[in-house]
Amino acid sequence: MIASLTNVVVATVALLVTVWILRRIKAWLLGRLEKISFPPDTFVPGLAADLHPPIVQAGKTLIGLAWAATILVLVYIWLVYCLGQFPESAGWAEQLQEFLIVIVMNFGRGVLSAIPGLIGVVIIFLIASWFVRLIRIFFDKVESGGISLPWVERETARTTQALIIIVVWLLALVAAYPYIPGSSTAAFQGLSVLIGLMITLGSTGIINQVISGLFVVYSKSVRAKDYVRVGDVEGEVIDVGFLATKLRTPKQEEVTIPHSVLVGTATTNYSRLAGDNGMAVTTSVTIGYDVPWRQVHALLQLGAAHTQGLRGVPPPRVIQRELSDFYVQYMLLAYLEDGRNRAAVLSELHAQIQDAFNEFGTQIMSPHFEAQPEKPVVVPKSKWYSAPAGPEASTPESVPSQQETKIESS
Repeated sequence: MIASLTNVVVATVALLVTVWILRRIKAWLLGRLEKISFPPDTFVPGLAADLHPPIVQAGKTLIGLAWAATILVLVYIWLVYCLGQFPESAGWAEQLQEFLIVIVMNFGRGVLSAIPGLIGVVIIFLIASWFVRLIRIFFDKVESGGISLPWVERETARTTQALIIIVVWLLALVAAYPYIPGSSTAAFQGLSVLIGLMITLGSTGIINQVISGLFVVYSKSVRAKDYVRVGDVEGEVIDVGFLATKLRTPKQEEVTIPHSVLVGTATTNYSRLAGDNGMAVTTSVTIGYDVPWRQVHALLQLGAAHTQGLRGVPPPRVIQRELSDFYVQYMLLAYLEDGRNRAAVLSELHAQIQDAFNEFGTQIMSPHFEAQPEKPVVVPKSKWYSAPAGPEASTPESVPSQQETKIESS
């Protein structure tokens, strides 16, 4: 009995010493892992992400799991040894020892049988990765203009690349599925069906957005840097993604429009037909029939001439859109020097039109009127700079005054 107790004590001390040594080894490995500097290959091309933190975290997790598994095995062996020192518990020790041997042998057989399948999976995904790299190189050349093909356009090259890469990985997954260890078991198949059902039920809205996004991209209704109006939202397109399009409004707000909304809403693209003349900008006024239309044309062109940011060539022109019951609707069409300043230039154009009409005593009848007033509804020039306005905050010095500009008949 004393010899058995002595053996148990010695085994316990040996276990504790071994655990302490393993703990020191674990701490040393974790410290070394923190100091390792990974080469640039750990940066995935096109991902724009530093993979150093996740690699370090994965290494810590693996070291922790290996340490815990080793401790459990040592404790199990210690327990078998201690039980075997006493006749009363020797039977339990034999059963535990046989159980451990069976587990280790089954695990070894499983690992050995899974190695060929794992090698097949690795080979399939390496081949797929090689094809993906070639696809990216090809479409990068297409997007940069290095390769020109009739069936691939530069605007849709990035989206086409993403679709082909998704197809390649799906084919690789289908080809590798039979070689995945345990793929033929009922539990694995049931889990696959459950995951597929969850994805199907939960991604209905996402699939709708993706399909709408493909329609937006391949119809080329909007592109990055276009100035568009979608419903009540107007601004510059800063990104056309798979699920939504982002606009930057003149108020420097970022508005995200889901592609399903974009497809179902009338979209006005001000940039698409700009060409060499620049982006067009229009504004309308309604003037009574008592004002000569030639004078209205000249006043609108005068306001456009005093507006900074509008091109002189081609010159602004006026179109009479409608002869209504009480007024004539005039539309001024001009061209911007820089489409990104559309909202600011349009605001200044409205101000210059008001100044021109007020200076020459012509009344703007917008939006409607039903009876001619006794006096013209205009702002006299003497009140243009009423407090708190000041002349220095109005027309720039470089722009001549309205009185110095001669109105020519159109």
